[in-house]
Amino acid sequence: MTDNGRVRVAARLRPRNAEELILDADFNDCVELLPELKRLKLNKNNWSSESYRFDKVFTETASQKRVYEAVVKPVVVESVLSGYNGTVMAYGQTGTGKTYKVGKLGKDDAAERGIMVRALEDVLASTILGSDVVEVSYLQLYMESIQDLLAPEKTSIPINEDARTEEVSLPDVSVVKVQDLNHFSELLQIGEANRHAANTKQNTESSRSHAILMVHARRSINQKAGDETVSQEKDVKSNLVGGNGLPRVRKSKLLIVDLVGSERLDKSGSEGHLLKEAKFINLSLTSLGKCINAVAENSPHIPTRDSKLTRLLRDSFGVSTAGKYSSRAGDARHRK
Repeated sequence: MTDNGRVRVAARLRPRNAEELILDADFNDCVELLPELKRLKLNKNNWSSESYRFDKVFTETASQKRVYEAVVKPVVVESVLSGYNGTVMAYGQTGTGKTYKVGKLGKDDAAERGIMVRALEDVLASTILGSDVVEVSYLQLYMESIQDLLAPEKTSIPINEDARTEEVSLPDVSVVKVQDLNHFSELLQIGEANRHAANTKQNTESSRSHAILMVHARRSINQKAGDETVSQEKDVKSNLVGGNGLPRVRKSKLLIVDLVGSERLDKSGSEGHLLKEAKFINLSLTSLGKCINAVAENSPHIPTRDSKLTRLLRDSFGVSTAGKYSSRAGDARHRK
């Protein structure tokens, strides 16, 4: 998210799992949350601590719904549905619950639904059947190679950049028109089944790839005829036969990124192939951090070419002119 060009960051502390409750029963929490002050304090020992400020701070009891509505819903409703490009990223150490927060389907309990499902629910609720279009692509970046999670036979997918607009595209990635929320949940389930995961000392089911959901929304725009506002449905039909014969459409893109968890090699116990994976993971996360720092410092240069992850997120940093408004060229607008 951005607020006057600023990247916004929210922090959430997950509850301890059953194993941690047993192993750490005699230890005090090293993390102290101060939600009212939007601060998180790390207690190093009895006399030393460090405090960090965030835009939002959530305790371990915060529900999926509360986090979504406070952090992500403004990006979806106020930005993406208004013609902006929006980006939401989940970042943190491996085992901190990022995939649960982002990709949980919540089939058995709707309260557990993650960011992806809730975001698509809001996007689909705002569309008009027969005139608006919502399409999704779901891919993973594994060891600097892009793979289509909806068609896993498609691997080593190249990244294309328009020479004129510098807009990023992936022409070989599957683009699926979403029919309804159940259809999207089925697509998400297919994608998650194809994602790379492994067992490490820090997480029994550690994601080893960055998962990126791309949502493309094309919505008809209200126009005025004289002093009366034409409805979206009539507007689309009239434009098909009048003027240049093209409907006016507002295009926007939402990126939801479940980043691989950062890990220290000495603690994760990674060896052999896992060690090689970890090196690629840390390289891409370091590149992402450099880009975010460049945005925060209003740097004239954002080093998006340092990794494929940052190249894929190029639009999110406001580098390109993607996200045109209407069926003709318009102003590029981005919110992250």
